[in-house]
Amino acid sequence: MGFTEQMQEGRRLFVLSAASALRGIRDNLRTVVWQPFAISLGLDMQQVGSLESLSDFVKLLLEPAFGVVSDAVGRKRLLILREMVALGALLLMLTARSWHLLFLAMLLVGFSNSLFSVWSTLIAEAAPVGRLGFVYSVMGATYMGAGLIGTLGAGYLADAYGYGAVYTLATAVAFLSLALVWLKLPETRKEVPAKVEWRKTLASYKRAFNPPRELRGFYVAMALDSLAFGIGFRLLSGMLNSGYGYTPWMIALYATAMTLTQAVAQIPLGRIADRFGYGKFMAISQFTACLVLGVMIISKELWVIVAANLLFGFANAFWAPAEQAWIAANVDPKQRAQSIGSYSTFRGLIGLPGPIIGGILFDAFGFDAPIAMNLLIAFIDGVIILAWVKDRQSH
Repeated sequence: MGFTEQMQEGRRLFVLSAASALRGIRDNLRTVVWQPFAISLGLDMQQVGSLESLSDFVKLLLEPAFGVVSDAVGRKRLLILREMVALGALLLMLTARSWHLLFLAMLLVGFSNSLFSVWSTLIAEAAPVGRLGFVYSVMGATYMGAGLIGTLGAGYLADAYGYGAVYTLATAVAFLSLALVWLKLPETRKEVPAKVEWRKTLASYKRAFNPPRELRGFYVAMALDSLAFGIGFRLLSGMLNSGYGYTPWMIALYATAMTLTQAVAQIPLGRIADRFGYGKFMAISQFTACLVLGVMIISKELWVIVAANLLFGFANAFWAPAEQAWIAANVDPKQRAQSIGSYSTFRGLIGLPGPIIGGILFDAFGFDAPIAMNLLIAFIDGVIILAWVKDRQSH
């Protein structure tokens, strides 16, 4: 690769990293406080879990279609739409005084999340050959590292000035993110068809329910992961707030611990994953997460939860680049957005009832029940990953 090509690649990765960083700040500002915010509006954990599942349903309903559209019209226009929808969701949360606007906001969050496969595909197309895991880890590290600002900021602002201050800042960051994507994001799909082939959209949904034989073990393992952590860990902030009086600042502290270790560890682990094997990394992540969940069942003291989340950050650092790199490396590059969208739909469909189940378990039996269920399914999933998820990397 010549000097000019290296400079172009460096600029491209810098823009992608900056976009990831702004989204990290925006998303962490929202996610740290949204469950306590919903509880403050009078919702119980079953209703909070239902809103989480509603967002997931919108995502899995739309994602395969957006994969087909993206392969036809390119990546950038849809990613601009993603930023606009995310901005709209935050404006609704900023003005919400009842569950009604929160309901609409979560619909838009799901809409925005349904375009994740387009972003993931753009990253894969921008990555140098043989460095998928590394580039995904860089994106993850910038997202999580910058997200520390959002995590700590959300906790401080919510305690000191209320939830409105958090959503005001998140809205401002979302506007900056939209501007960056609109003005600077590269288009990686250079040659696109003249029109969207809608028949491929139906085929994409069909593929979600009937994946190729060589991908089925991966699909099952990832779907179980979605179900497991939807039942337990995904509802952690709401359960600790409702059951143990955790304030937004306390939630920010343990969330920061997780974000910090993931951001620091993700890039070096992403480099190693390209050589060591993505499947092995995902299994290590799952068994490490089981240890974390066991610790949280034993104690809910703040320092214990913080320590457990430090370890969970390492588990995430093993998982995130490995999962994204595995699917990107094992599908047809010409249909990568469709394939990733179909995979994400299957994963999301199986995980869809997770937050509802977790909310019901919490309301009926308390904190330990959903976390124990999370632990059990995650352990089984780790075994399945070792048995069924092999690294082909044929593309």
